[in-house]
Amino acid sequence: MRRITAFTIFSIYLLFSFDDFSMETNQRMEPVYKVEKATVCNPLNVSNLEKELKKNEVICPKEVKAQILLESGNLNSFLLKKTNNMLGMRYPFSRETKAVGLYLPAKDTIIYGNQQELKKYRSANHYAVFEKWEDAIEDYKLWQVSNFRLAEKYLSFLGNVYAEDPAYVSKIRQMASKEQ
Repeated sequence: MRRITAFTIFSIYLLFSFDDFSMETNQRMEPVYKVEKATVCNPLNVSNLEKELKKNEVICPKEVKAQILLESGNLNSFLLKKTNNMLGMRYPFSRETKAVGLYLPAKDTIIYGNQQELKKYRSANHYAVFEKWEDAIEDYKLWQVSNFRLAEKYLSFLGNVYAEDPAYVSKIRQMASKEQ
């Protein structure tokens, strides 16, 4: 009986310990799981920062670069290293964003989620978390677009300072809307 049990265990071990060569070709099957490739980002330095500001058409790029260097301790701050947030941006709960989560400094915790999921942290002291530093620049541009209505300020200037015709701004708006 012991020999039969030992032979059975040995046979099972022998049968299941080798690769399956039953396929006609020698190609191995692809794994069932898919590995996501890591996002490649440029190293953060002043030169790459300037390129990214230009690429995103950030308003006042020289001033924003100076702001970033000041806010991030010349690109060495703890917040930048931990969250890729170089401007101390808070997580935006209503505008479009590139942030993937928020950082709670009191708990030294990063919480990932979307705007709806993270609303419960609105009143807490928090900062936006970005997947890569380039996303922080793109998010800053989104912030600029949502807060600085340059066309409206320009039209206001034209109406208040430049034009003598009180209907000048309405005419400009009407003509501009036909262009779109």
